[in-house]
Amino acid sequence: MVRPLWRPLACMAVAGVAVSALTGSGSGAAEAAPEPVADHVEVSTGGLPSVPAYRIAAPVVDGGVAVLDDIADYGTEEVSGRAGLAGGATAAFDLRRGAIGLAGTVTLDDPAAGVRVSAQVSGGVSRVADDTVRWSGLVEITRAGSQNLVLATITVVDRVLDPGNHAVNLRHAGQDRKAVVHVPAGRGGVRGLPVLAHFPGLLETPAIAEQYDKLTPHSDKRGYLLVIPEHYGPGWQGVKGGLPAPDVDDPGFVRALLARVHERFGGDPRRTYASGMSNGGFFTSLTACVLADVFAAFAPVAGQLNDPQACAPSRQIPIAMIHGDADPLVLYDTTVPAAAFWAAHNGCAPEPVATPLPDTDPDDGTTAIRHDYTGCAAGAPVVLFQAVGVGHAWPGGDPYPVPWLGVAGRDLDANETIWDFVSRYTLPLA
Repeated sequence: MVRPLWRPLACMAVAGVAVSALTGSGSGAAEAAPEPVADHVEVSTGGLPSVPAYRIAAPVVDGGVAVLDDIADYGTEEVSGRAGLAGGATAAFDLRRGAIGLAGTVTLDDPAAGVRVSAQVSGGVSRVADDTVRWSGLVEITRAGSQNLVLATITVVDRVLDPGNHAVNLRHAGQDRKAVVHVPAGRGGVRGLPVLAHFPGLLETPAIAEQYDKLTPHSDKRGYLLVIPEHYGPGWQGVKGGLPAPDVDDPGFVRALLARVHERFGGDPRRTYASGMSNGGFFTSLTACVLADVFAAFAPVAGQLNDPQACAPSRQIPIAMIHGDADPLVLYDTTVPAAAFWAAHNGCAPEPVATPLPDTDPDDGTTAIRHDYTGCAAGAPVVLFQAVGVGHAWPGGDPYPVPWLGVAGRDLDANETIWDFVSRYTLPLA
């Protein structure tokens, strides 16, 4: 997808390249100016004795092609859209994932070259890079009224990110690591969006976290980039539940991942925030200790700082803790030393002010109390949200299918509470 604002620039910048590609001559074209950020389509066919080879490689200047991925297995699930290319050609993609992989149709019309290419795709689409997919096979090419079957290769580079899920692959500390980035609805191609990283809990994948915590609908509602990394093994290292070996440097992985998100997806480095559930909550607390230069604010859920003596943040940080007081797995009492540490670190009063929140769902058997630590340093509040009657669950989400872990409740919406808190803060300038 490409924003209309770029269209005139794109046409001017690549006009020479487009003419060369359309004619297939490869010569006599003026050197093009630097290409603006835009989706890119390439179609290259073989030739026959009576059918010359054809190639076009051009940026999208109108419309766009969306390459979206599956949050469960990170595979491509859709390549779709209609794109006007520099030079006047148009390309249409309608590929959807089925039992054999991506299947559907691709067509390209190039009036300047008098060429039409039609492909029936049945599997065989491969991911060349995080933003690039490619297919090779037989296509029907129509030229000068003659139709022939020839081999072709079709490549799409999705440089302007469309709303939906996008897989990110990153090798770090000797391991192949993965994450999903969700671009919110209505924000395709918009750069400078705030970023929320959500760290899944023990044994949770990004897909499981999404299922129980209802993350992407809230990203769509509030308009932020949502990043859900996958941990190595059963959980995040350095906190309860994570494997001690091999050392995969989870903080370093997160730092590298966020740098990739800021670069590729246009996330705002100064408005990037951390949250997580259970083992992911413990890890969120750890990031407050070691990645205070990456995240502007923090919101751990059902997993608070478990080793205050080892925590040495580089600055005073805004933090909102959320915890169910009926949690049988990570007891609510664990919030006491964590809150005391953050209050002392941020110069707050040692005792909080408790404010009961409205009981918006009297039938769910839960309520909520907000505990504010007063007198904190400017821009570094400490807040504890006590989810009364809530178990080991994401408040406002769905409870895990293990009855003894307890209910999630509806009086406190963790997604809304977290975003309302963290989005007020910006990372200080270095």
